[in-house]
Amino acid sequence: MFADAPRAGLIRRLAAMMYDWLILAALWMASMALALALVALLNAVSIISLASYTDHADFIAQHKVWFQLYSVAWFCWFYLYFWCRGGQTLGMRAWRLLLVQQNGQAVTLRQAILRAITALFGIGNLWLWLRFGKGLALQDQLSNTQVVVLTKEQSKLINLHKTAR
Repeated sequence: MFADAPRAGLIRRLAAMMYDWLILAALWMASMALALALVALLNAVSIISLASYTDHADFIAQHKVWFQLYSVAWFCWFYLYFWCRGGQTLGMRAWRLLLVQQNGQAVTLRQAILRAITALFGIGNLWLWLRFGKGLALQDQLSNTQVVVLTKEQSKLINLHKTAR
């Protein structure tokens, strides 16, 4: 059904990414609140000591590599969850974009992971501007996926199907 749908251009993809980044900012704040709560809990049960730190945030700042990995894990979870669950992040849903394999089938977890790695934080989309992929970004080509633009009717059908689950 989606193999022949028009591929999404650079501007539309960037708009969906901006939308997703706003959601990711909120998710990151919530994940850091969870990390601060975890530090407080570990301190309360004497698994860690905050005696040599000014506060909980200082503990996190001194162990920033672990918390950066923790943040990246949350960001990856966001994209992998939505791409594998229905082919759309919330930003993609707002802009009527759908991620599918190049044959129109749903994306596999392996493809989603490969796509996340090769997207290079969105820089892979510049491939579209350079016209190397003829409608396929670098991450699309390397993961055998494509981002297609849905009609309003297709978008409504997909969203009805998702809410019926």
